[in-house]
Order: sequence, then C-alpha cells, then structure tokens
Amino acid sequence: MQTTPNKAARWPLIRQGIVFQLKLGLDALRDILMSPVSIVLVIIDVVMANNQQQSYFMKLMGLGKKSDHWINLFAVEPLDKDAKDNPQADDNNVDYWFSKIETVVKEQRVDGKLTKAGKEKIQQYFSRINQTSDTPES
Repeated sequence: MQTTPNKAARWPLIRQGIVFQLKLGLDALRDILMSPVSIVLVIIDVVMANNQQQSYFMKLMGLGKKSDHWINLFAVEPLDKDAKDNPQADDNNVDYWFSKIETVVKEQRVDGKLTKAGKEKIQQYFSRINQTSDTPES
C-alpha cells in the first residue's frame, strides 16, 4: 500500500504547476502580440527593401529570443547558474520575480491577509518589472 505524501511535501509540485501555468500565459500573450506585429514588419521590410541589418522583423526576432530567456518556460531550476553568479542577471528572469513576490507574500501573510506594507512591496516589484521590460537592451 502506497502512503500519500504530506501537504508540505506536495507544495513544491503545486508551486511549480502554478508558476508553469503563469509562464504559459505570458508565453501565449507574447505569441498573440508578436504574430500580427511580425506580419506587419515583414511587409514593411519588403516594401522598404530592408536588408538583414536594417530589418525590423529581425529586430523583433531578437526581442523574441530575449523574451524566451526571460520567460524561461521549461526551466527546472528557478535561476540558472549564470544568473546566480551575476546579480544583475537575476532580474532578467521571470522565475526571479515570482520567487521575490512569493517571499513577500510569505513574509507579510497575517491571518491569510497581506498587510498594506506587503501590498506596497509587491507593487514596487511589479513597477520594477515594468521598468526593466521598458528599457531597451543592447
């Protein structure tokens, strides 16, 4: 007879499942946005006779590659080894932000509710995420 694992032992799997679903949502949103944009950019490149270096479509492909790294959809570990060695690379990954938000929620949980300070901290993380994604990368 097989014993069922206790609730604490199941939490990592549940957490991974939730994070995976959120990442799938981000990935789907990116795909929905990039599909029509890519078609328009190909047409613009053809009309303007842009070469590979001038191509708006190729710039979009570069952005898509960066977003693949940021979403990190099929990661087993929350942060890769390089990100652990480079503190500035930490916030270039959605796993880092999920773990930060999870930490804040755990720290601020009181009777199943977040304190005002906890909510403000989460809002700060989201605004930092927005600032990070809005800044152009070279």
